[in-house]
Amino acid sequence: MSLIGALNTGSSALAVSQAQIQTTGNNIANANTPGFTRQVAGQTALPTQQIQTGSFIGTGVDLTGIQRQIDQALESRLRAATSDTTAANNTQQWLGRVESAFNALSGNDLSTQLSTFFNSWSNLANTPQDAGLRQVVLANGGTVAKNFQDLRGQLVGLSGDAANEFKALAGQANDLAQQVADLNGQIVITEGGSGGSANTLRDQRDQVLKQLSQLVNVQTIEQPNGSVNVYVGSEPLVSNAQNRGIAVKSTTINGLTAYSATFKADGGTLNITSGQLGSLTAVQQQIGDAVAKLDTQANALIFQLNKLHASGQGLQGAANITATNVVNDPTVPLNNPKSGLKFAANNGSFVVHVKQTGTGLVSSTLVQVDLTGQPTDTTLNSLKASLAGIGGVNATIAGGKLSIAAASPDVQISFSQDTSGALSALGLNNFYTGSSARDIAVNQALVGQPSLLAAAKNGAPGDNQTALAIAALESQPVASLNGSSLKESYQALVNGIATATAGAKTTAEASKNITDTLQAQRDSLSGVSIDEEAVNLLKQQRAFQGAAKLISAVDDMMKTLLAMA
Repeated sequence: MSLIGALNTGSSALAVSQAQIQTTGNNIANANTPGFTRQVAGQTALPTQQIQTGSFIGTGVDLTGIQRQIDQALESRLRAATSDTTAANNTQQWLGRVESAFNALSGNDLSTQLSTFFNSWSNLANTPQDAGLRQVVLANGGTVAKNFQDLRGQLVGLSGDAANEFKALAGQANDLAQQVADLNGQIVITEGGSGGSANTLRDQRDQVLKQLSQLVNVQTIEQPNGSVNVYVGSEPLVSNAQNRGIAVKSTTINGLTAYSATFKADGGTLNITSGQLGSLTAVQQQIGDAVAKLDTQANALIFQLNKLHASGQGLQGAANITATNVVNDPTVPLNNPKSGLKFAANNGSFVVHVKQTGTGLVSSTLVQVDLTGQPTDTTLNSLKASLAGIGGVNATIAGGKLSIAAASPDVQISFSQDTSGALSALGLNNFYTGSSARDIAVNQALVGQPSLLAAAKNGAPGDNQTALAIAALESQPVASLNGSSLKESYQALVNGIATATAGAKTTAEASKNITDTLQAQRDSLSGVSIDEEAVNLLKQQRAFQGAAKLISAVDDMMKTLLAMA
């Protein structure tokens, strides 16, 4: 035991106190720094020294290191919760935009317009010869068609926005993964196996991982050298200082371009289930499904209405009728996919009426449509030949479209009793043209001549059977809509979007509560409390003052000894 030993003890206490004060000051300085983790300067007693048999005396204090106060398991749970919360919030926002496009609560949505359209057919049935009511039917039909097109256009636009955002965020995720890889390398070099901790670099890495978790569901495993391996699902994204990278590939969902994520290094698929990229993957699918269902809805409306209208009759016959649908190959049966028809014809028949306007004489001819899988099945060429064989009728094919014309100016042509669906499949005497929400439109031949609008079934004065049948379509079961009516099917589509949006909102709220709880736990452990640091600073200041007093006292004693010498 000596004064030098006492001086060394005081010196070690002074040095440790200085380190603790500096650490506390650094905590206070970074109290509002995002991602900063509270640090603590650890200390331990130095080995004791034996001064006589059975007697040991302390030799001071040593600084064990400056460590971050962090729970890696808690950090991992917080990152997972952050991914889920971000995904739920993002899904809620996108589905909210989809729901707004349908405008279901406005009183002017597609469902309301469909009801108005079918009601106008019911009104026409009351007075089938009223020219004004015919104009109303055509105008309402045009409004429905425009709403289908506009709604589909909005959904397609949202799909494109979601795809573009996915592509942009995938680029950000790749940059963040590269930052993690770079920080891994810096940490490994800085710490150099010394057992120390590059606290600032580790804080930066944790902050980058937090940002990455907002985009992608990630898991991390810390390595002995201080780096972390980052996994997406079970696949490694970052290994030590190597980043496999994130790229995108395009796919087609219901005719719309969508993006998914792949590993840039080898093109392997990333199993992204959460974060913004995870939510956008699901949103792109949901929007694609909504577009497909809207197209199915429009397709059913077009085919069911046209099937009735094509067999109906207006106030007069037509001098010439040209099909609106193209047949790609006129030599194959009409129900063969190679024909290119969007609507299927069936085995059956229809009646062609030829009226002599001068005499009022009407001749009716039954035209067979044989589609039984035989070599003699009806093709566009054979159908043209059958029609051309009717007296007073000319039939031609141009550009894959069938045209039927009166052979003389005093002849008018009309149809009835189509059990084959061939007329509507070809687009003859149809109310609507097109085959989906993308191209649905009112037949311009009717717009130019409303008297051709078919309200009658047999052409007798006052006949309203076709108008009544079309008016009833709104609530009748449709096979292509899984037995639902047009009204029920559309309402189910709207309700499905609303339910998904409400579910996303509930999930977002629940996820936020979990994230807030975990963040509070993290702040309690790793966050900086100014009050707590002020108390620590006071204790450290007193320890520093005590160490300084000890050194001063030893110095006085040494001076006394030197004076005695």
